[in-house]
Amino acid sequence: MLKEFSFRNCRSFKDESVLSMEANYALKDNIHFVAQRGSEGNTIYLNPVTAIYGSNAGGKTNLLRALRDALENIYVGLSLRNIPYMYNSNIFMHKLVVIYDNLEYEYEYTINNSRVLKESLWIRDLSVKGPRKEIFVRDGASIKKSIYQKEEPKKAFLGMIASNEETLIMKIAGEVGFEYFTPFYKWCGNVVIDMRDLGEKKRHAALNKYATELYANEHGGSELTAFMNFMIKLDPAISRLSVVPDNPPDQKKEAAESDAKKRGARLVTWHKKKEKGKEVSVPFPIEFASNGTKKLMELYPLIKKALEEGIPFVCDELDTLLHPLVFKQIVAMFNDNECNRNGAQLIFTAHNTIVMNRECLRRDEVHFVDKNEYGESSVFRLSDVVNEGNKIRMDALYDRLYLMGSFGAIPELFQEAVV
Repeated sequence: MLKEFSFRNCRSFKDESVLSMEANYALKDNIHFVAQRGSEGNTIYLNPVTAIYGSNAGGKTNLLRALRDALENIYVGLSLRNIPYMYNSNIFMHKLVVIYDNLEYEYEYTINNSRVLKESLWIRDLSVKGPRKEIFVRDGASIKKSIYQKEEPKKAFLGMIASNEETLIMKIAGEVGFEYFTPFYKWCGNVVIDMRDLGEKKRHAALNKYATELYANEHGGSELTAFMNFMIKLDPAISRLSVVPDNPPDQKKEAAESDAKKRGARLVTWHKKKEKGKEVSVPFPIEFASNGTKKLMELYPLIKKALEEGIPFVCDELDTLLHPLVFKQIVAMFNDNECNRNGAQLIFTAHNTIVMNRECLRRDEVHFVDKNEYGESSVFRLSDVVNEGNKIRMDALYDRLYLMGSFGAIPELFQEAVV
């Protein structure tokens, strides 16, 4: 689980900023939401949800892009990716603190877009008391400290990687399979990210890709059934879903099934219809479905993967095109211990405030992003906000106060419009 993401000089964020998913256990609102990791003496409490609010162009998407850049620099690593604040300096920092298999990984690097300036990895075993281990510390092209002894080949290998100042040690050592590196490296590669509000053409392409995967897996099987049941709950007019190959070949030809993956497939919804007093099902092309239905169908495999594998799902504008109650239900799935048994996390931006209340979110699950007159964004938590000398109470109407401008992160021009 993600504990913290820190970054500096990234997109519209100039100064060091922190997105924290560590729960303040002293807050008693919805304490059952909180996930516990570690053991006595090393217990860490984590939130399964982080909601990010703020005005248009305030920096919400830039925050998620900074997180995506950090993960892709580590796992993809084709180039060192970042857009610095207002292009004043090309030196930027990314830091991730992750809890995985009862170990706390703290990984940080500083880069100038072409050269790694600093890089380090620390690991703390949460099952026993004791200090964290310094796995390695890099300064430019040299290794300053390492857990490996001088005569060990692995230390020499780290030094060889460091000599190429355009490469992160985590990327290569994790890929090769070094024991202290690979779990964190793979975690970074497994994070599910949806950063786009898809246009019509791309949404159809995403749905067809999922349909092709279902078709290749024995025409969907249990996964298609689960998907179908999920959609029927939201649209009772749907009787069933099916997947069919695109441009079906002549059935006389051999390999009619074997090349299905190459041809691709598409989803078909079957809708209830009355004919001569009887209920029948008729196929309904996905292309004619509502944008909200298509977005939900696109989100389903991403949410399913996160919940099943216990990994973060990062989504920009999660509420867009969705009914408020559907949006609310998705958030509730991650805060529900029965539904979210594997420690999945949801990090999302939104404008709809239907979940900004004590029933849906803890105060430390709500974040705000604000931008000053110089274009500098900052992020802060509702639980840290002080209003008229006092912190926000658990029974406060968070959504109302937010729209009134009590927390900032809202255009002043529209504050008077709140009745």
